[in-house]
Amino acid sequence: MQGRSARAAQRMFMGLKRLTPRLLLPLVLLAPLASGASDGDLALPTYIAEYKTKVGGMQVTLTRTLTEKKGQYQLNQSGRKTFLIKLSEDANFTVKEGRVIGDHFVYQLSGVTNRRREVIFDKSAGVIRSLRKKKWTEHPWADDVLDRLSLQEQFRLILLGADTPPDLVALSVVDGDRIKPKQFELVGTVLIDTDVGQLNTVHYRERRDDPEKRRSDTWLAIDHTFLMVRTEHVEDGSTTVIELVSGAVEDQPITGPDIAP
Repeated sequence: MQGRSARAAQRMFMGLKRLTPRLLLPLVLLAPLASGASDGDLALPTYIAEYKTKVGGMQVTLTRTLTEKKGQYQLNQSGRKTFLIKLSEDANFTVKEGRVIGDHFVYQLSGVTNRRREVIFDKSAGVIRSLRKKKWTEHPWADDVLDRLSLQEQFRLILLGADTPPDLVALSVVDGDRIKPKQFELVGTVLIDTDVGQLNTVHYRERRDDPEKRRSDTWLAIDHTFLMVRTEHVEDGSTTVIELVSGAVEDQPITGPDIAP
């Protein structure tokens, strides 16, 4: 029994390693403010959402919430499967002139293994400090560099302020000793089936040097402030999917046209 439990825990951990960097934090786009946005007027609609995915062959529920108090936003993401895996991520930030300004980010994985990442944004000192693999790295301050979680809200701001979704967007995310540039292409708009009914979505795909081996896609709800609906990552023949189960934006339930609120 102990051997089987250990093997199950190892499968779950390896699945979570694949899941976390690419899908829990999907396709975050950083671009110049859209021409339709007005300085300082855009606010992020708050929400709560639940998603389903599989880790090590076992179904896991992920919960994401965005709250705001006196201009300070907090984005939290968490998931748990018995004693084996517990995941918690928190990003604190503000919004100024249509741009997310990072404050503090913490990622904590515990259970069969323990891992912590952290980012401290210290504009007064002119630095961004990033913790990865128990090592701190210091980067020069830059307004367009954020942690991998709050950048997702920057993406929502861009889409909320745009007349049409950008064809090509870029991002910069801090991860340990590196500032990672990424690019994403607009695939199009599509109506997809979900647990809450059919939703109109905009579909983006990450540009990669080896698209035949790796692919990352995300779909965001056009009629529900561009909340994440689905992400899909393919690597080495394995596909990992996260799908929306339920949610509410500003206390309004997310539903398709065929489901009454």
